Amino acid sequence: MKKIVSLVGRTNVGKSSIFNMLTKSTKAIVSDLEGLTRDRKISQLKDGSNEVDLIDTGGFFSSKKDQFEEQIILQAYEAIFNSDLVIFVVDNKAGITPYDKEIAKILRKSNKNILLVINKIDVKSAEGPDVFQSLGFKEQILVSASHNQNISEIKKRIFEHFPQNLKTERDIFTKICIVGKPNVGKSSTINSFLEEERLIVSDIPGTTVDSIDTEVSYKGKNYLFIDTAGVRKKSRVTQKEEKFSVIKSFDSLQKSDLCLFLLDSKNFLKDQDLTIFNKVLSIGRATIIVINKSDLLSKVEVKSLSEKIKNQPELKNFPVVFYSAKEKKGIRDLFNQIYRVFENTKTRLSTNKLNSILKKALERKTIPFKGKFKPKIRYVHKGSSNPHTLIFHGNSLEKIEGSYERFLKNFYLKNLRLDGVHLNLKFLSSKNPFK
Repeated sequence: MKKIVSLVGRTNVGKSSIFNMLTKSTKAIVSDLEGLTRDRKISQLKDGSNEVDLIDTGGFFSSKKDQFEEQIILQAYEAIFNSDLVIFVVDNKAGITPYDKEIAKILRKSNKNILLVINKIDVKSAEGPDVFQSLGFKEQILVSASHNQNISEIKKRIFEHFPQNLKTERDIFTKICIVGKPNVGKSSTINSFLEEERLIVSDIPGTTVDSIDTEVSYKGKNYLFIDTAGVRKKSRVTQKEEKFSVIKSFDSLQKSDLCLFLLDSKNFLKDQDLTIFNKVLSIGRATIIVINKSDLLSKVEVKSLSEKIKNQPELKNFPVVFYSAKEKKGIRDLFNQIYRVFENTKTRLSTNKLNSILKKALERKTIPFKGKFKPKIRYVHKGSSNPHTLIFHGNSLEKIEGSYERFLKNFYLKNLRLDGVHLNLKFLSSKNPFK
């Protein structure tokens, strides 16, 4: 069984910075704003063949303005309860606060192994780091996350606690990124796959401000779901941390195998939804459209929404799943579609098959003249996968009109029957040897 190590402490003591440096990632967003880490972020920390799960938690006792404080504290409690080792981070610059003393009291009652990490020792303080001895934890490390001082010592101490913890790596079948507007139910959807409330769920838009990885097992296969920050209109995105969150959302999608594009059944296909989907299209990951809160729909409304999607040219090639995260309805259908669409991304497209379809397409509709030039396609072959890219070779192909390119794309999508897969077309013109 893989061991679990959690970073806990009050807000803004440097937990996320330490987490990022230990895992060599930017998975946790670092900012001077208090309470930015709201959900638990999990990453693997490795030392040779040894591996533990490292968890970065939301800060205990966040700002009074933070409407999620109670849920953050509950998550921190749960992280402590599930951990084999707790790293308690305090701030040398600020000294001991009443909040630190309260957290220390909780940790002493937990009977867990505690490693006290005193951060920001590069900053001189009136009391100095010795004052933290009064918290009662024998095992201490003095570090400076901003100067990468003694961070490696934390890792060394962690694995000294678990010298025989052999890595039990599980194969991930596919990585799935969930994208959509704020408050469409991204976190609720992932929680509906789990037996615990790992992600904070709220009716307030913007609860998730970072991309969070959650591993889910279903029928013998392991899936990695990535919950991303809700993407609002640019005019409403003001803080730099939120802008960074949006960038990271699409960065997470780029590193995924598949996208779940989440829509709200009662706030359906607004301009912002289509803006987000166009960004998804440009990245090109295989996509499933998931309509959440379908428990609120009648059969007539379900039929109406299905027709509305079919009438959107950019959406019609993507399978639709009606889902209810609240009632956990549609799980089997969703995972069946995930399996089918992901298999479509791996489909081998033979050159013979692609050229056979090309012949039918040219017979169905000839390429129109562009001025005095008539483009001519000689052959086609497959380039990259996910998105599948078809590379066409011929003469004057740069003059092919957009309407004919759309015809070709739709013709291939229909004949290849690769639901959920994006298709890119690339045209390469042969050089004229007589010029």
